[in-house]
Amino acid sequence: MQKFFRGLRLSQKIVLPMLAVCMSVFMLGLVVLGNWFTDSLQQNFRQEIVSFAERVYQDFRYEQQTLETEIELIANRDILNQAVKKHDRGLLLQILLPLKSILKLDCIKVVDTQSNVLVDLRNNSLSQANILDEVVTRTASRGAHLVDLVDVEGEEQVLQVVTNGIKSSAGLLGGIIIGRLVDDTLLQKIANGSSKYLIYHRQNRVIATTLLAIAKGENCQFPSPDLPATQIAIGNKNYLAKSIVFTGASQSLTTTVLYPISLLEVAQWKLWEHLGRLFLLGSSIVAVIGFLIARTITRHLKAVTQIAQRVTQESNFDLQAPVTTEDEVGILAISFNQLIQQVKRLLAEQHEANQKLEDYSQALEQKVEERTQALRKKNIDLKHILHELRRTQSQLIQNEKMSSLGQLVAGIAHEINNPVNFIYGNLKHTDDYTQQLLWLLQLYQKYYPYPEPEIQNAQQEADIEYLTEDLPKILTSMKIGANRIREIVLSLRIFSRLDEAEFKTADLHEGIESTLLILQHRLKSQSLDAKRLVDRHRPQITVIKEYGDIPKIQCFAGQLNQVFMNILANAIDALEEAFQNGLCPELIIRISSALVNENAVIHIADNGIGIPEAIQSHLFDPFFTTKPVGKGTGMGLSISYQIVAEKHGGSLRCISSPGQGTEFVIAIPIR
Repeated sequence: MQKFFRGLRLSQKIVLPMLAVCMSVFMLGLVVLGNWFTDSLQQNFRQEIVSFAERVYQDFRYEQQTLETEIELIANRDILNQAVKKHDRGLLLQILLPLKSILKLDCIKVVDTQSNVLVDLRNNSLSQANILDEVVTRTASRGAHLVDLVDVEGEEQVLQVVTNGIKSSAGLLGGIIIGRLVDDTLLQKIANGSSKYLIYHRQNRVIATTLLAIAKGENCQFPSPDLPATQIAIGNKNYLAKSIVFTGASQSLTTTVLYPISLLEVAQWKLWEHLGRLFLLGSSIVAVIGFLIARTITRHLKAVTQIAQRVTQESNFDLQAPVTTEDEVGILAISFNQLIQQVKRLLAEQHEANQKLEDYSQALEQKVEERTQALRKKNIDLKHILHELRRTQSQLIQNEKMSSLGQLVAGIAHEINNPVNFIYGNLKHTDDYTQQLLWLLQLYQKYYPYPEPEIQNAQQEADIEYLTEDLPKILTSMKIGANRIREIVLSLRIFSRLDEAEFKTADLHEGIESTLLILQHRLKSQSLDAKRLVDRHRPQITVIKEYGDIPKIQCFAGQLNQVFMNILANAIDALEEAFQNGLCPELIIRISSALVNENAVIHIADNGIGIPEAIQSHLFDPFFTTKPVGKGTGMGLSISYQIVAEKHGGSLRCISSPGQGTEFVIAIPIR
């Protein structure tokens, strides 16, 4: 506390003690006043609930008196006396039914002097109920006037009934009983326009209520009628309760008036709210008065303080505090002005030293920045060189691989070509010679049908007839096989292109056809991987060719064949994967070509699973692959892109959507 007091300004030290004393006294007075008003509100609320209970009692008595008046009017009617005298139930119904509806009675009962019921009219809720009115009925048959409360057996219902005798000049004819239910409707009528709730109960068991939080038949603890207004809890709410008793001839009924405590709490809250506002207003007035007193006392010190603050904020040491008095404040101002001058000299010396240090720092930062820029440039150059080395290395490896493969294919094709040409060239002569021998054998059989026994035995052992029929077929099969070998050798030579100049005019369709011939074994129908639990047979991949009219172009034919090979092999892999996953039952590769704006454009599309958009931008990156380890190197599409874009000045694009297949578009300029 002492530390806090030291941190206050002088004006605050003057005002705060005075303000604390005044506000404490003011607050104490408001608390005493507030408690007095609160007690008064509680007394008013209790008096109000007692007054309302008396009004409820009067209203209930008024309902009884109304019933008494109504029964007098009904019992004194001559036509009713005649109907009772004659025991004419039909006439009684004609008389009483309109009266029951007009007077809104819940029951009307007419009996004779022997307690025999002539008419018993009830509303719907009482039509099947057993009303415990034997005593009342006997009383009515004797012509007595009675006001009582009657229970309904098995139901939480009570009837307020009145009896009267039916008399004529000859004497007593019988009696009449009318009644109304003591229910929620009656309570709502009595409590109409009030914020209070009414509950009829007997032995703390609810019979009727206007409070929704409590149900009929529920047991609750209500205060005794001889107690003053008492606070009780129902549900989660508190109420002021006052009970009163309505008595009949044989029974009584207790009514409890409930007044929500929340209304009292709201009134008390508003009272304290007004007192709080009064406290704030008084505090503000005291604070303003204290501020004016402190301002008068501290006016001269404030001028010195303002100069000190300006010197600190603006760093302006040319300012001087005004000396207006010769007391302690004036001495303080003179001393403060001298201190400002000394600080000004010290700051000038410090600024000179800081300037020298800043020059040294800037020179050092410039050298560090130059070195950093040089290192950054070298780092960028090294990264570029490393990227070029990796790309060149991959190209050299791939070129060497393709060169070796081309030489191997060309060598195999050359070695196979000579014997195949020898076989293919001699097949025609062999066929001619065989035909002549067979013709000669037929002539022998024609003119010498019965040769020597030894010749017949040899003919049977050799099965000359089967040989004569099968030998031409064998020669035909040999021709087809030799021709097929020649086509494969020609396709291998076209694919390798080692027998032609590296850059020359070539037919792209011819390169595509040779590539398809080499991949023919993968296009045929096959069984799936044996490791799968269920052996499924993959159908043949259908190749649809839609070649347009494009001329021969100047190109590196062998390298373009390598591009076709990479794209078609990837398409076959994608179709096999889609079929294994059950996503593509019909496997199709569509190849089309067209001449577009002086460019030969080749489209190679499949109906596989497609390529996700997230990885399409990395398809042509070196060493990027989505195939399992050991199945792909990630160099095929990268090298294909370099062949098309860099060596031929064309473009290679991929168009794909997941589930829609993939299409590669190759565009080669026509030179």
